[in-house]
Amino acid sequence: MKYKILSTITSVILIISLFGCQQNNAIIKPDVDMKTVTQNSSDNYITFSFDVPSDWKVLAQDYTSIACFSPNANETNAGDKVSPYKLSIENYIIPSLMPIADNYKQAYKDLFKGKYEGIEEIINDSIEYINIGKVMESFPEQKFESPESLMDFFNILIDGSSTPDNTIPESWEDKEWATNFVYKEYDGENGKIVAVEYSYVIIDKTYKAINCYRDDDFSVCGVFDDDAELSSGDLALWVADNMEITKHYKIEDNMLKQEGVDY
Repeated sequence: MKYKILSTITSVILIISLFGCQQNNAIIKPDVDMKTVTQNSSDNYITFSFDVPSDWKVLAQDYTSIACFSPNANETNAGDKVSPYKLSIENYIIPSLMPIADNYKQAYKDLFKGKYEGIEEIINDSIEYINIGKVMESFPEQKFESPESLMDFFNILIDGSSTPDNTIPESWEDKEWATNFVYKEYDGENGKIVAVEYSYVIIDKTYKAINCYRDDDFSVCGVFDDDAELSSGDLALWVADNMEITKHYKIEDNMLKQEGVDY
């Protein structure tokens, strides 16, 4: 009887221990030399400060985002929206070319409540647009007078009502561009983080990526590459955890206003 009780107690302790490990995921620093960088977005709307490998470059992208580039990045792969050589850091809720749709805003809120359907739709949409962009590169030159006209053209392609010269493959209809989603939650140094790992397809090749969403509306996204010594996917969670944000803006009437300029 004594040994049965001891066995039961041991089993309970083991279960509690395993449960604790699942709830407290560790964020591990990549085993490379690091440097602390401070980088402003375009027009100094946001200041980002974080640790990055000493041989990576950091550049502003637009007024709400920056990017880090591996020393292996070149003109082609560094220009890709998602790449193992490029770490993308942005505010995911501030409108850039187009206002953020209400269902997208709700999806980001749901993400931190353990509801994931909406974020999977967002990721699938973004990968679909990347694929359409790849196809558009081979189309006759198009001129777009505004971001809205560019989006209209994208939507024409998606809906299938394209012209004979501007079509997308029939096999793309109702295609799942991103699959195999895995979610992990972290209590980071600067707030809660939800890391979303998934597989995605560009044309006919499958990749694996990670999007790290912070509860302060910023995300860090990268792509894994088993052949790279350190890919952006390996780096994303670490940067999302230690990154400090200083905002020099506020939003009024859905417009971004700059501190010291607009108010």
